[in-house]
Amino acid sequence: MADDRSGVTRRRLLAVAGGGVAAAAGIEALAGCGETSPSGKTSLAGDNVNAPQLRNYPYFASQSPVLCSLLSFFDRHQALTVEAYTARLLPGDETDPGARELCVTHYVDRKLAQYENFATPTYFQSPFAKPAKGHAPGRDGDAIYVDEKDLPLYGFQSSLTPQDAYRKGIEALDTATQSLYGAEFVRLPERLQDEVIAGMEATDPSAKPGDYPPAAVTEGKRLKPFFASPAPSAFGFFSMLQDDTSEGAFADPIYGGNRSLDGWKLIGYPGAQRAWTADELKHGPHERTVQGLRDMPPMNPGHPQPHVILPLAGSRKDQG
Repeated sequence: MADDRSGVTRRRLLAVAGGGVAAAAGIEALAGCGETSPSGKTSLAGDNVNAPQLRNYPYFASQSPVLCSLLSFFDRHQALTVEAYTARLLPGDETDPGARELCVTHYVDRKLAQYENFATPTYFQSPFAKPAKGHAPGRDGDAIYVDEKDLPLYGFQSSLTPQDAYRKGIEALDTATQSLYGAEFVRLPERLQDEVIAGMEATDPSAKPGDYPPAAVTEGKRLKPFFASPAPSAFGFFSMLQDDTSEGAFADPIYGGNRSLDGWKLIGYPGAQRAWTADELKHGPHERTVQGLRDMPPMNPGHPQPHVILPLAGSRKDQG
C-alpha cells in the first residue's frame, strides 16, 4: 500500500474490510430483512428480494475478464465511469489487486440488475434521517435529525431508487467534470479523478472544520452545485460508490466480485468455512484453503469426512 498509489481511500477500505469482512463475505451481507428503523418506518426490502435468482447465474471462483465485462444494468459509458471511480478508491494491478482486478463494477452491475430495492433497509419516502450537527434531535419537517453515529441504523435514505441514484449520479459527475475540467470523469487523468473524489468526500454534511484538507473542501464547494436534486448529493454518491466498492471487493464471489477470491487473500481472510477448532478460535486459522460459499464441502451429521472440520465433533486429526 505504497503512498504513491494508495488512492483516496484504499487504506481505509482495507482497514474496514479487515475488521468486518465476515459480515460482507457471508450471505447475511446481501440477505433481505424487513426491519423497522428507529424512525418507525418499515423497510421496503422485505423477504422478497429476488435472492433465489442467484441460482440462475453461473458461478466461477475465478471469473475471467470476459465474464467481468458482461453487463446487465449499466451501459458501456456508465460501466467505464464506475470502473474508473472505484479503481481510484481501491487502486491495484495484477500483482496487487484493486477494484478493477476484483471485478467490482461487475458486482455493482449485477446488484443493480437483480435487486429491486437493494437488500439493505431502504427508505424512499420522507422523513429522511440527517445528522443533527447542531440541530436539535427529532423530526423537523421532512427530516429526522439524529446523532451521526446512529445514521447507519436508518438504512439507505433517498427518494431515488439505487438504480436512479447511479444513473443520475453519473450524469451529474460528468456534467461537473465537463464544466470544470472540459472532459467527462472517465477521461480525466488519475490525479484529477482523485481530486474530484476527494472534493465529493469533503462535502460530508457531518464534517467538522479540519476534517478534510483545504484543497478538498474548496473542490467540494465547486462540485456541490452540480449534484442538486434530482441527482444524489455529492457526498451521497461518493458514499454509495465507496460502500459498493467494499462489498464488491470483499463479498463472496457468487455475487460477481472478489475475482479469484483475491479480495480475501489481500486481507488474509479464509472465506466460508464449516467450523473452527478451539485452537483456531483462540489463535486464528491455520493452513486453511481460501474458499467461497459454493466451495464448502458437504456436511452430513453422523458421517464425518476426513477433509471437513465438523462442529462440536472436531476433525479426525484432532480425535485421533
